[in-house]
Amino acid sequence: MFDLGIATQSLCLTAHSLGLGSVIVGLFDHDEAKKVLGVGEGYELVALIPVGYPAKDSPAPKRREISEFTHYDRF
Repeated sequence: MFDLGIATQSLCLTAHSLGLGSVIVGLFDHDEAKKVLGVGEGYELVALIPVGYPAKDSPAPKRREISEFTHYDRF
């Protein structure tokens, strides 16, 4: 799953660099999606990544300050 996370991040960053929008979707009916997509036996569908051209340009969300979730020398 760790490698899958790295791969999905890389895919989304590459899409962004090409002017495309993407989103990682993990909450869906996995069995139904496997049927619709024709995923074969022995494979597990973990995430979907819709990719397309954004309808509008949206600003990045406000980020928390790093000091809110990092610790130095102790928790």
